[in-house]
Amino acid sequence: MSTQAQVRTRVRTSVATVSLSGSLEEKLTAIADAGFDGFEVFEPDFVSSPLSPGELATRAGDLGLRIDLYQPFRDLDSTDDEQFARNLIRAERKFDIMAQLGCDTILVCSSPLPTAVRDDDRLAAQLHELSVRADRRGIRIAYEALAWGAHVNTYRHAWDIVARADHPALGTCLDSFHILSRGDDPSGIRDIPGDKIFFLQLADAPRLSMDVLSWSRHHRNFPGQGNFDLATFGAHVQASGYTGPWSLEVFNDVFRHSATGRTAADAHRSLLHLQEEVARVQESECDTRGLSLFAPPAPAPIDGVVSLRLAAGPRKDGELREMLRHIGFHLVGRHRQHDLQLWRHGSLTIAVDATAGTVWTAPGIPADLPALTQIGVRCADPDAWGRRAAALEMPVSEVDLPGADPAQSDVVRLRVTDATSLDLRSPSSGAGWLSAFEMYPIPVAQWRRQRALFTGVDHIALALPADSWDGVMLALRSVLGMQPHEGLDVTDAVGLMHTQALTLGDGDARLRILLNMVDGNAFGMENIPVARRGGVSHVAFSCEDIFTTATHMVAGGYEPLPISPNYYADLEARFGLHPELLDRMRTLGILYDANADGEFFHLFTRTVGADLFFEVVQRVGGYKGYGEPNAAVRLSAQLR
Repeated sequence: MSTQAQVRTRVRTSVATVSLSGSLEEKLTAIADAGFDGFEVFEPDFVSSPLSPGELATRAGDLGLRIDLYQPFRDLDSTDDEQFARNLIRAERKFDIMAQLGCDTILVCSSPLPTAVRDDDRLAAQLHELSVRADRRGIRIAYEALAWGAHVNTYRHAWDIVARADHPALGTCLDSFHILSRGDDPSGIRDIPGDKIFFLQLADAPRLSMDVLSWSRHHRNFPGQGNFDLATFGAHVQASGYTGPWSLEVFNDVFRHSATGRTAADAHRSLLHLQEEVARVQESECDTRGLSLFAPPAPAPIDGVVSLRLAAGPRKDGELREMLRHIGFHLVGRHRQHDLQLWRHGSLTIAVDATAGTVWTAPGIPADLPALTQIGVRCADPDAWGRRAAALEMPVSEVDLPGADPAQSDVVRLRVTDATSLDLRSPSSGAGWLSAFEMYPIPVAQWRRQRALFTGVDHIALALPADSWDGVMLALRSVLGMQPHEGLDVTDAVGLMHTQALTLGDGDARLRILLNMVDGNAFGMENIPVARRGGVSHVAFSCEDIFTTATHMVAGGYEPLPISPNYYADLEARFGLHPELLDRMRTLGILYDANADGEFFHLFTRTVGADLFFEVVQRVGGYKGYGEPNAAVRLSAQLR
């Protein structure tokens, strides 16, 4: 194949069946529905399936899937000649199965056993013998270095053994986890001829301090869900000239219990996202080698959060309205057909849905629990976001509003979590929508003259159960292009909570989202403390002077959250704050943090219901955090 033809060839996508939950039959259906071109047969899945090899091959063909790899074949090499001979017989039996499957490539892993061959020439000779037998059957051997292999545990060593064996039916398999988990430099991949890379397996992973075997078996993720630099890794693979499938091999305890279809859809989206990221690296290097990569429409600029929608239900409507009034929002209108209230503060709008019988979408969450259901973000071109989301296989809803231009979507709605959507709104989207409201007879100019205490929405925190975490992370990073920051495990009043910040944009147009992992069964469970049943979903408003803002809030009926005196004594010891400043902070319930970049002042309301509260923040200098050291103090105060 010419170099020019290689460039035009698109990436073929594949996934190992071990990456999904369910029976083998269910996995194949989900893999096909997600849009994959093929799959790796994980031998334990095949062994436990009632399908014969021929039936599996027929099933795959009917679904339009190719069987790309049979794996794994373990512990081939041995210092015991009799054992090696038995291993060759075992391999021949696998070749029989592969012939019926119509699969021509088998994965052979380096051995972690004490009996593993430690002489490179002898190991190469044993692999050569296996390759001779495989070649007679039209089968290729992809040799992979396990990160915990007894002798061969790096990709460079595996490639050296393959080169020594020198057989056309023998190549290497590159696995991003085995390479990056060891901290190896993947740039050497460029020196391996692309036609000797027989297979590519991809997995992301969070940074964890644990043995690599346990890390591999339980905590791999799809690309875009962890911390590995897979974009640079992929660019090295592209430079080698590899033209085979890009396949996902992910061992993850959560995925093994998650919905098969949803996990498969996330998996395919992750490969599309990775291709876009690899293309970005290649563009920066002015490198056009390799396969033709997926290129979705680029993200469009945003202009910040301008509206929120809160589901209250009739039982919590009064409590939520009281809270909004106390922090400075004003009721400006009601929907003519629904119990939907419109609240405003400066340029910010909050719609409160108090409709009786409101059905909540997240399983197990009471319908009357106040919760954030929509985040409205202003942008010049919602359609561009709709096209990007559709290309990345994320469900998109176009919201038709009265008065909207029929040739253009005024609002494009992306489902970010099971409970919350992101609405991309054009600057004119509000005009038609407001026509459905009975606005109170107060001139708009008068509302605009009122003092605006908040300058915008600083960040939004969303509570997520563990089984939704990775999918939401991928959606935010792939479709929205949000950049993750270092995840944190925050110790609070009722345990340990994992939190992850993601950002998009700059300045006042920035969108910041905090994800907080909670017990998936926590909502509505009486035996779970209120602060852990919720108390983690909130909206943080920004301001220029938190002391002035807090004073006006108190005048409006806001009651500062009582903070322990011990906290302020600790602040004085840690930061040496002036006693007068500490007194003002104590009176208004203001918390504080500082680092080399700047200072951070913030205050919190009590929770409304079990989950929702509000925060007000003032950033001084270049402070980029969220006051994480104060999480335990805040939760303790709200719990009291």
